[in-house]
Amino acid sequence: MFSIYKNIFDELRTKGIYHFASYISASQYSKAYDLVRKYGKEKLNVLDWGTGSGHFSYFLLSQGYNVNAFTIEQECYLSESLQNSYKEKYKLLLNQNPTKSLPFNDESFDLVISIGVLEHVRETNNTEINSLSEIRRVLKPNGIFICYHFPNKYSWIESLTKHLSSKYNHSFKYRYNDIIKMTATCKLQLLEVKRYGIMPRNTFRFVPNDKLITHLFNFVDSTLSTILNIFCQNYYFVAKK
Repeated sequence: MFSIYKNIFDELRTKGIYHFASYISASQYSKAYDLVRKYGKEKLNVLDWGTGSGHFSYFLLSQGYNVNAFTIEQECYLSESLQNSYKEKYKLLLNQNPTKSLPFNDESFDLVISIGVLEHVRETNNTEINSLSEIRRVLKPNGIFICYHFPNKYSWIESLTKHLSSKYNHSFKYRYNDIIKMTATCKLQLLEVKRYGIMPRNTFRFVPNDKLITHLFNFVDSTLSTILNIFCQNYYFVAKK
């Protein structure tokens, strides 16, 4: 697992892109990697919904999936590298209008991934319910939706950063019951929900990029996340069509 986020971190750095502050920051996606491996199968068609820099598409392609990457951004930093390395498996829809419908046919994907996206849809005049309904539409029967980095309403980090102008604070945050209601409204079967992440990873940007230090940090974060779970930064949830 360490080699995956190390490779993504190093790939971004070679292009002069500082998307991750450190290996500690990059390793925040380890649980998302585990979820994909738990629910995914080989050669699936996957939608990376809100691909951003392309770092999660990088992971998906490395695992053998066929990836459609969708973003409203004007560039995807890793797209050229991914297109060169995975010509037949990677398709990018760049600079898409934030419309209420996705430009894909019904039942196109076995798996849809949302990494820090769903909480932003109201900022583009959309809604969580409409977005989830569209995701359900493009999922195949029994297809899986994985939502990761979904902000917790009771996060101690969010409570602190709303008073700090220098730090980002999410406009919309959620409770456990919000996830239950949203998925039920959209006729998605909720398979699991969990809060995670108590440590402010990007704060540790000056910590040496060392495997042992990263593993130790992740262990401490996991332990404290269990003890102080209500105050964790994010939720993940997994739902099935």
